[in-house]
Amino acid sequence: MAETTTSNVVPFAARDHAATTELSGESASLLAMCRDRLVQGVSTVFLQRIGQANDEFIGMADRAINLEQQQICFAAMHFLANRAQPLLQQFSSAYVAGFDASVAALTTGRPRPSLRGPDELRLVDNDDFEQDLAIGKLSTRAAFNCSQQLVPLDRRFAALLRLQRISQDDNPLHPEHLFNAMLQALTGMDLDRQLALALLQSFERQTAAALPGIYADLNQSLAQSGILPTIPLAANQPLSTSQASGNADVSGAAPSQWAAPTSGQTPSGAAPAAVVNEDIFNRLLQAIQTSNALQAAQAFPGAQTGWQPGASLPPGPATLPPAAVGVNQLVDALNGLQRGQTDPRTLPGLGAVRIDPGQTNVLQQIRATPMANWSHPMDAMTIDIVSMLFDAIFNDPDLSAAMRAEIAKLQIPVLKVALLDKGFFSDRKHPARRLLDAIANSGIGRNENDEPRLLAKIHAIVETVVDGFESDTQIFAAQVDKIEEFLHDEEDRARGKATPMVDQLAVRERQEVAASRVGAEVDLRLNHRQMPPLIAHFLSQNWRPVLIETFVRTGETSTDWSEAIRLMDELIWSVEPKNGASERNRLLALLPDLLKRLRSGLERAECEGAWDDFFSELIRLHMAALHNDAPPEMTEASPLPSPPPAPPPSPLPAGDPADRHLRLVQALEPGAWIEFQSFRGTRNTLRLSWVSEFKRVYLFTNRQGENAMTLAASSLAEHLRKGSARLLSQNPLTERAVAQMLEKVTPGAQDAD
Repeated sequence: MAETTTSNVVPFAARDHAATTELSGESASLLAMCRDRLVQGVSTVFLQRIGQANDEFIGMADRAINLEQQQICFAAMHFLANRAQPLLQQFSSAYVAGFDASVAALTTGRPRPSLRGPDELRLVDNDDFEQDLAIGKLSTRAAFNCSQQLVPLDRRFAALLRLQRISQDDNPLHPEHLFNAMLQALTGMDLDRQLALALLQSFERQTAAALPGIYADLNQSLAQSGILPTIPLAANQPLSTSQASGNADVSGAAPSQWAAPTSGQTPSGAAPAAVVNEDIFNRLLQAIQTSNALQAAQAFPGAQTGWQPGASLPPGPATLPPAAVGVNQLVDALNGLQRGQTDPRTLPGLGAVRIDPGQTNVLQQIRATPMANWSHPMDAMTIDIVSMLFDAIFNDPDLSAAMRAEIAKLQIPVLKVALLDKGFFSDRKHPARRLLDAIANSGIGRNENDEPRLLAKIHAIVETVVDGFESDTQIFAAQVDKIEEFLHDEEDRARGKATPMVDQLAVRERQEVAASRVGAEVDLRLNHRQMPPLIAHFLSQNWRPVLIETFVRTGETSTDWSEAIRLMDELIWSVEPKNGASERNRLLALLPDLLKRLRSGLERAECEGAWDDFFSELIRLHMAALHNDAPPEMTEASPLPSPPPAPPPSPLPAGDPADRHLRLVQALEPGAWIEFQSFRGTRNTLRLSWVSEFKRVYLFTNRQGENAMTLAASSLAEHLRKGSARLLSQNPLTERAVAQMLEKVTPGAQDAD
């Protein structure tokens, strides 16, 4: 019997329960440890987040569409404020009792007691159906979010009970048993059904983010105690914002009326949810589950359907395995396949067909083996998803045939990565994904002259992975570094060849626009600043050539250009009357360097002959400025506005059918690849190496910085419009493939586009 306490820690039952007496003392202790840590962990998290739960109910009350919903929100807040401790005590008692009963049933072979009671075979009323539906949806979502932790936990729990395999329904550590215990505790406190469901869903939302970590801690504790210490320890996976807030609905149904506030609906005082990377693997699982359920419902109307992770052999005496295939066994078998054609007789469970790892359909071959069908459903689904990923990769129009053949050899290594680390699908910078992306990118724009050298490099890299990869993904990172070093050296050589062309084109363009650009700067000062005629004449006649020479030589983004513009302004300021000692001191400090830089500029533009006459008159103006005497020609200066920016290329009129293509061209940046098709049908893929600053001229070269071609913006837009040019995707290969997978399996995605 639990002791009464006034602390914030919910008391839990003792560990020496009769249900585990048939097990060894060590196994019973570890089972009790798992039980108590799990229930205490989720209870503590929920207790800590009661404030956030109240904030959610405040937000839901504000959005309530009727008085009944609003009253339920207020009742939930009142309940949490006054009865949270008794609720968690009853929850603990219910969970411990259910856990011990489940363990007893597993160890003695007795059937588990039903949650419905003795009248289980009666017709299910609407209230029970709604509760079962809520439990099912919450449990499925939590199981997906914690899938990486639950898979090894299932194996360790089965090992504790000396069982070959245990199902999710039978494992009392699974989230479903937590939610059943919480619902039992809520209904045991005589709460209205709708209020109980609202509180149950709040409990799931508040504990969702912490639950994977709690399960990971259980895995680590069991491994440290010697329970299957060699299988991988799944790390805590971050949830997406929608999953953490309870908005992700794996059933595909509309969100519950008790869903937490979404972005933009955060109640007053509640901290916005942290933005984290989306869990692509779970999203794919949910989408495929929904798709399979819909297909099964259409094929067998009225039949109950469950999650079928792939095309599996029909159950029967001839196909049922003697024991489940664990992920380690699966990876061990894949290790043999990875290194060459393997005799099926050496790997039980492969079937009678020899599997060639170099074939593009090797993953479909593996998926059809008894070994894959006997594996854990999550592992079987992983094979399906990786197979879909490579189907999308092989169908990518931007992937060259040579690189497709090399990437095909990496199917089994990538499958092993995905089996061991589901974060592979969401992490764009995962070493295995980076390697696939680097190989694909390296093949773009190749010709028959330089492709053999690249192929030799890629072949060696792929062979290194195939021969050496066991479980450490750093081998992928090391090979990515080799590809990037190869490409970097190649690009340096190409840049060296293209630089003279770029410089020549840039200088020619600046020569064409220099007079107007410099004229705008000089006229701006002549028209908006009052100055002595000597200074105005010097700027207009003598300094203008200096600015033109500087602009043509370095462009307007250089420090030389900024310096030449600043010298104009400093010269104008230097002849203005100086008020006070600080301005006079500044002028005296400025003059030596100012005069030196002005003369150097004239010499650079070959205008030094004008300096002597100008300097002799300039001295008189500076002396007058030091004495605060304004010459007759000089009046108070007006404010100097900012110089106007260089006019951008004029876009086509709105509504013009060419507008979309021109805007695409104007948005291009160096590094983009475009495939050009000649009227003879030949194709040439070139890289955008340079875009002119003023006239929007585009320079294209091949990988070697050769085969140069220049096009005006309007001409390039016309090529894209006619289809004689095609812009290659600038997204990495794996990102394109993942997007294609999501589009394929997500209902309504194509319609939404």
